[in-house]
Amino acid sequence: MKPRRTFDEDRTLNVLLGWKADQPPYPTSLVERGSIALATPLRNLTNEQILLLVSQGFGLEYVVPKAISILAENPLIGVTFYDGDLLESCLKVSAEFWMEHHDLWIELDGILRSLDQTMSDIGKHRAHFESAWEAWSRQDTSTISRRKLRPANAGI
Repeated sequence: MKPRRTFDEDRTLNVLLGWKADQPPYPTSLVERGSIALATPLRNLTNEQILLLVSQGFGLEYVVPKAISILAENPLIGVTFYDGDLLESCLKVSAEFWMEHHDLWIELDGILRSLDQTMSDIGKHRAHFESAWEAWSRQDTSTISRRKLRPANAGI
């Protein structure tokens, strides 16, 4: 397990990783976005750039801590594609990375456990919410309006 290092947030991933910056023209928009993110100082990375870097596996020891900070505020944040896309990208990071960065694994696991607990707490109230459908369906309401409002998974 590697201890978490502190690093200069004014440096870019290209500098920190010892990589040479790609120069335009770029073969694809993905390469262009990745090259721009790699040349952006860490403190200036956008959420979208962090998602891109995590999903591509670039500079994980530098960007995963930033991703975890974002997820601590909103685990289901939708950064680019859909709600939870950043969380999903972090969950897809290799086991080897997590084995070397156990402290980060513990932080992300804590976020997941908190999210699980929240969903469990919410689930406890679902039956009460769904009972409204039962009460409503017992009312004298026209069949046509019932069909319009009936949830797709509710029985007839």
